[in-house]
Amino acid sequence: MEPYVQTETYDLENGGSLVFERDLYLVSERLARPPPKFHGVRIHDTPTGEQQWMITADLKGSSEPPISERILFSFKACNWPDGLAHALQEGLARVCGQHIAALRGSRFAYFARHDTMGEPMAPSSHPVLMIHVQHLDLMLHETRKELELTRRAKKDATIRRLREKIRTLEVTVRTQQDQIQEMEDEGDDIQGGDDFLSDDNDFEDDEFTDEEDYAFLESEEDGIIPIDVDENEE
Repeated sequence: MEPYVQTETYDLENGGSLVFERDLYLVSERLARPPPKFHGVRIHDTPTGEQQWMITADLKGSSEPPISERILFSFKACNWPDGLAHALQEGLARVCGQHIAALRGSRFAYFARHDTMGEPMAPSSHPVLMIHVQHLDLMLHETRKELELTRRAKKDATIRRLREKIRTLEVTVRTQQDQIQEMEDEGDDIQGGDDFLSDDNDFEDDEFTDEEDYAFLESEEDGIIPIDVDENEE
């Protein structure tokens, strides 16, 4: 039987209400792009044993004017809900980055923009908020990068620690094997032979059991003098 693989799928066409979902759906509709889809697969064989998910975002392009290219990207996340929220935000930023001219004059023109590699781009300055949105997006992007570096460093440290523990155990095993061999060379039977193995003869009845084991019950040997009791006496 094949091992169970946990997967998740989320389609914006179903009309959910997650963070960033509504805006991504509306901007896709405005640009005549198909509703984006998101997939998640749980990774079981991580070195540190921690739960991880591989998240894939698939934002198909439009073959009719305005023509747009497909946006496809993947990344790792700790769990499916957080990974999905990240994918929705990243997908929205990449769509806005790909359609700067088409979104001019709409509120989407002031949203955060990312290029095809997911790097932040300078958005249009908002008449009230100015470049506040850009600063927030840059901070979020840098925070995610630092978090990923921290996870990698933790994973690498765990792998080094486990490898060192394995080397230590291997040395211990070799040392004990050498000690056992030295003691056996000196005549000590450490690993044992057939001397301590029992056989059927160990469980045979002793033919002298009746005479020897119960001899102590004979009255003449215990020094007890029997007393006659007259049953007619009251």
